[in-house]
Amino acid sequence: MKTTFLGQGFDSTSVDATGNYLIKYLNQRNFHSFTGISAFASEAGIFGLSRHIQTAKTVFKNLSLITGIDQEGTSKEALKEILNLNINSHIFYQNEAPIFHPKIYLFEGDKEIKLIVGSSNLTRRGLFTNVESSLLIEFDITDKEGASLLTNLKTYYKTLFDFSDNNLFKISQAVIDDFNARGIVPNESERKRIYSAKKASATPTTPNTNTVIIPRRATARIPAIFPLKPRAAASSIQQPSVTVTPAQSVVIVNPIPAIQQPKILLWQKLSLSRSDAQYVPVGTNGTGNLKLSQAGFRLNGALINHNTYFRNQVFQNLSWARTKSTSTTYEETICNFDVTILGTSYGIQPMKLSYDPIRISNQANTPSWLHWGNTLMTILQQTNVTGRTLNLYQIGQNFSIEIA
Repeated sequence: MKTTFLGQGFDSTSVDATGNYLIKYLNQRNFHSFTGISAFASEAGIFGLSRHIQTAKTVFKNLSLITGIDQEGTSKEALKEILNLNINSHIFYQNEAPIFHPKIYLFEGDKEIKLIVGSSNLTRRGLFTNVESSLLIEFDITDKEGASLLTNLKTYYKTLFDFSDNNLFKISQAVIDDFNARGIVPNESERKRIYSAKKASATPTTPNTNTVIIPRRATARIPAIFPLKPRAAASSIQQPSVTVTPAQSVVIVNPIPAIQQPKILLWQKLSLSRSDAQYVPVGTNGTGNLKLSQAGFRLNGALINHNTYFRNQVFQNLSWARTKSTSTTYEETICNFDVTILGTSYGIQPMKLSYDPIRISNQANTPSWLHWGNTLMTILQQTNVTGRTLNLYQIGQNFSIEIA
């Protein structure tokens, strides 16, 4: 059993944001079930995950969400977004004072289990930018310690995992409207007004004579692969017609075909070296990175200038930040890549990119590096891709890496 600390929001990059891991695992093909339990959910949080959940529906046999609605923290619009996912979804609510506050994300496969337990709610900020702490627990199904932990979890929350709890309400339009009419679930504008009123009440009404100076702090950014719901175009988009069966499952009759984005080759590296492939002798540590060099790649017939091409053209729209107090030139950012290695898809992988012009020298060093991260390092070390070709593509606003 392997346990990894996931911290986010405390630094400006937050590679280990819970949202990144949810996106990654929802796009993998080695799981058959996902159960998400969250104290609160927001419209933006669910919408940002919706595309990845739809992808998971083509592979996963079971997808379930349970959300709380206490303290007016979940809006009517958020519940509608969940309903639109057309998966097994419920509200948990009780009249008694204790609030429903767990955050549990469980991925189950035939061979392995991934469990995230921590403080991240299913909200846009909760998944990426709030200061949160979680634990990622990974184990094979044959791991006795892991199996015991999973049994304890499912035993304690038995009536949640088998959906028999009396305080679970299957999400439907009627249930959403009922809780809204009771004043328990506000609409999105009301939720924001409540939040603003709370902040306003915390503002001193008398002149502030405090001398404490609160410094500004860099905050983490939300990746482009987690989009906001477009507001202006929402009313002009033709909605697919649906047929509601007695079991309340929604069957899409005429779904709107997806617009196919062109697949653009941005860079290619032929014949990866052992160092590039992280396939090094036993007892030797890999570099953990891929230097984004010229590699003889031509764009419109001309060789690229690798000193500026990656930072100022390919990845210019990402949120770069200077993260080293000892350097005024070093920058880094996080980019999500759809990764395929030797025909096997590993889904969306968040990876760090770093740039430092000081790296440029007469020895042809490259200023831009891609850092594989722990997950892909393990895969590469177990899969010999030495001599293979790496292709970097852009599809719309997204990036992919294919090694073949």
